[in-house]
Amino acid sequence: MTEVDLIVIAKWIIPVIPENTVYENHCLVVKDKRIVDITRVTDVDQKYNAKLVYNLKELNPNGAEYIITPGFFNMHSHSAMALFRSYADDVSLHDWLNKFIWPAEGQYVSEEFVRVGTQLACMEMIKTGTTYCNEMYYYPEISAKVIEASGMRATVAAPIIKFPTVYASNENEYIDKGLKLIESFKDNEKIKISLGPHAVYTITDDCYKKVLEISNKYNLPIHTHLHETHKEVEDEIISSGERPIDRLNNLGLLSNKLIAVHMTQLTPNDLDLVEKNKVNVVHCPESNLKLGVAGICPVHKMQQKNINVSLGTDSAASNDDLDLLGEVRTAAYLDKLAYNLKNLDAQEQTSTPTAAYKILQMATLNGAKALGVDKDLGSLEPGKFADFIAVRVSNPPIYDPISYLVYVGTNKVTDVWVAGEQLVKNSKLTRQSEQEIRQQVQVFSEKIQATRPSTKMNIIS
Repeated sequence: MTEVDLIVIAKWIIPVIPENTVYENHCLVVKDKRIVDITRVTDVDQKYNAKLVYNLKELNPNGAEYIITPGFFNMHSHSAMALFRSYADDVSLHDWLNKFIWPAEGQYVSEEFVRVGTQLACMEMIKTGTTYCNEMYYYPEISAKVIEASGMRATVAAPIIKFPTVYASNENEYIDKGLKLIESFKDNEKIKISLGPHAVYTITDDCYKKVLEISNKYNLPIHTHLHETHKEVEDEIISSGERPIDRLNNLGLLSNKLIAVHMTQLTPNDLDLVEKNKVNVVHCPESNLKLGVAGICPVHKMQQKNINVSLGTDSAASNDDLDLLGEVRTAAYLDKLAYNLKNLDAQEQTSTPTAAYKILQMATLNGAKALGVDKDLGSLEPGKFADFIAVRVSNPPIYDPISYLVYVGTNKVTDVWVAGEQLVKNSKLTRQSEQEIRQQVQVFSEKIQATRPSTKMNIIS
């Protein structure tokens, strides 16, 4: 009999690899931070002696069943902006940035703002099943430390933008700070570093060339916004004579190291470039819907071309939550809308909408692939890190657990593990004090509320 650290028992385990597969009445076996086995409940006592056995159903007084999946990858987050949740609503992306968010950032963003905002975001992400975030914001050295302290994993981008901000005055200073960030976290187990040039309308060609040089030298991903709105595309054509993706292609940035976020405004030629260069795409359906970007990331077309697509929430200021399971459901519905609109007048259908198990892959394995960590993360396989979540199912019957997880919107993440450490136990954080975080958030939100642009809402006190 083998000694192990942890056995977790659930009605269903969705490993993601093999794809479209569910283990029923099995348990996950963990030792030294990693998965050692997925075995039948009836066999486990003969094979393993565990320090802790965690039977999810027995711990629930209502006898509800549970689904175990890999932890989610939130592939596009600006965590500290959780303090700007609902700060400006019902406006275009252009106005949202220029009239509201950028002025507010100039007034409020600081090291303390990033610390408190990132703590708030981590609390929400962990409690909704995110175990890895692809982060991009100012003061990344602060957010990286906060994320690490929460128990999560992250790839944290060194932010780069041509405008002066509270963090840096020009592109060269951003890059210098980025190089220091790379050095500071080079041997960190849970925190990786990427380069974060903001977008084509905020980065010069010379800076892009430096980003490419650093990416190649240190083998780092490049995390950027791309083809988010029609205005971005039209303005770039006027400015440079090229579509944004063509400009990046001519600069040599299109590769499997590029993580292109949004991608809602794509022509067939754009898609061919993405496919040819193995660019990774991040779909942020709820943020795009809220900001009304007048386009939909064509996930089903990308699936046809074997383009790696993952999911992100974007910031809580534009979503307005960081719930990846909710994002999964929205992505599934939105892809069917995009597919059916495409085929509305077609004589025959040439593709199919994205299946539920593929949508779940977008929230797990595909993110790991984009970040180059799929050897250790993204699926539940022996040898990989024990990063997994338990979801309490809300209402029977359950014929297909994968479809149920994707389409039923009332399921709740109750337990979360990273490297075998339980970060959420029966919906409560184990490392962080929610009360302390909420108290700090309240102090900041009162300051922000005092100068927030007025709305037409009537408040009766």
